Amino acid sequence: MKQASWLIVDWGTTNFRAFAIDELGNVVAKIEKPMGLLQVKNGEFASALEAVLKVWISHYQTLPIFMAGMVGSAQGWVPVPYEYVPVNLNAIASKGIQFTLPWGAQATIVPGLCEALSNGSFDVMRGEEVQLFGLQSLVTEPDFTAVLPGTHSKHVNVKKRKIESFKTYMTGEFFSILSKHSIIGMALPNQEYSQASFIKGVSSDLGPELMNTVFSARTLRLFDKIKETEVLEYLSGLLIGNELSSLGSEKIYIVGNALLSDRYQSACHALNLKCEVVDGELAFLEGMKKIKEHF
Repeated sequence: MKQASWLIVDWGTTNFRAFAIDELGNVVAKIEKPMGLLQVKNGEFASALEAVLKVWISHYQTLPIFMAGMVGSAQGWVPVPYEYVPVNLNAIASKGIQFTLPWGAQATIVPGLCEALSNGSFDVMRGEEVQLFGLQSLVTEPDFTAVLPGTHSKHVNVKKRKIESFKTYMTGEFFSILSKHSIIGMALPNQEYSQASFIKGVSSDLGPELMNTVFSARTLRLFDKIKETEVLEYLSGLLIGNELSSLGSEKIYIVGNALLSDRYQSACHALNLKCEVVDGELAFLEGMKKIKEHF
């Protein structure tokens, strides 16, 4: 660990990840903990972070730290205002907030992004913008569409290396609510993986009737059209297929972890959408390296 020269922290609502980076930009160590913002009591973020670093890196007090995610939200450590799209890497880096940690090292928190919509509402992201800037360094096209699966999935349009617009889909959260707190998930036996049931859900012709069609996860089970052990596979496909139905025919990049990316890739193939998967952690690290270059 002596070769670590700076740290990257991805600090979200429920999870914490940190990466030790050497002078060449290589990851020399990584640590993950279920220490999201909700687990930090009384706003003692500095104490929580130092408790992790003390047992992980002997010379942590000398290492600058670059942070992204909900740590910069109103409920986080230091609120960092959203930057409005369209926006490029230079603008995001210039709006990062720097401060000195209690042990003397410098900390930087990256701002999130906001889009003001024509109907008077807003869309926001924190953390995904870093992955998008990392993706820009991993692909050759200046224009592309990216899908970042998750609890709140993001669809992002990039033009001339600027983030132009994005939309949030509550696909993951909706799946969690329906599977745990609705009649669809009630009294289900242990669920099994089923590609066939997943694709059956993806391929359902939803149109604008999601609130009606999602009930089929209940009725198809009642009439033995899907197995009781595969209801959630069908529901997952139904929701992901509905989300992806908003996309056009152009190629998309799927940026996320392996499990979710595989699901979204399978759904894209079923919907005849061209796609390529990029590892979400790789994109995040590349993005943070690009941001650090501006400091």
